[in-house]
Amino acid sequence: MSSVQHTRDRSARASLRRRAALLATVAACLTLAVAGTFRLAVGAAAAARWLGLAGVVLAAEGLLVGRRLDANRRRDGDALLPRFGLGTDLTLCRGVLLSWLAGFLLLDWTGGALRWVPALLYGAAVVLDYADGTVARRAGRETVLGARLDTSFDALGLLVAPSVAVVAGALPVPYLSVSAARYLFVAGIRLRERRGLPVYDLPPRRSRRALAGLQMAFVAAALSPALAGAPATAGAALFGGAFLLGFVRDWFLVTGRLGPTERTDRDRQPAG
Repeated sequence: MSSVQHTRDRSARASLRRRAALLATVAACLTLAVAGTFRLAVGAAAAARWLGLAGVVLAAEGLLVGRRLDANRRRDGDALLPRFGLGTDLTLCRGVLLSWLAGFLLLDWTGGALRWVPALLYGAAVVLDYADGTVARRAGRETVLGARLDTSFDALGLLVAPSVAVVAGALPVPYLSVSAARYLFVAGIRLRERRGLPVYDLPPRRSRRALAGLQMAFVAAALSPALAGAPATAGAALFGGAFLLGFVRDWFLVTGRLGPTERTDRDRQPAG
């Protein structure tokens, strides 16, 4: 890297850190404001529990973003961009919504004034999931950072939202296998790599994204009072089963049982 490029990257990195700190401060203030609103609905103790867990998840997301700032480039090797694009901003907003949703793991919310809030939070996060990539592409601001955060928050959403639904009794406990699927998939790939076993490419498949979208929509509906009882259980079996079968098929692909194209990079997009 030339000295000029090094200086530019250092300046861009400093700019990104300032912007990330500002966004983190805004997110923390908004979270405190939401906790104050919840205090009126569920009491001080319950709101404090919500704030504690939401704050932990928000802090973990902040650490994740901070460690990946150097990926704010259009492609690996390109110059570091000094600003987040609008698409990445939307992805970061999605992370804040998911941290708020996580706080509901410690609330009894199904029969009170907040009964629609988890569905609205996750529904908004799903909408942002589809908007952020579109906005980034149209603005010509697709970045490595945006793609990595998008993948991380997809997985976080499918961990947090089903967990909230299961704890509240809105979905059956076996549905948590959907939350674990991607993490087990990635862990299996890492284990194969450490053992020196071949790992193969996942060919493009539109149904992969469609399955994930249907899964997110179903979970958002399951978090609402509108879907409960037998319909929610049947939907869990249908959508969860299809989702898991997609992961099984992708596992056969990456282990070479269904495809011959070897993969060399480490960013894979499995069924989730």
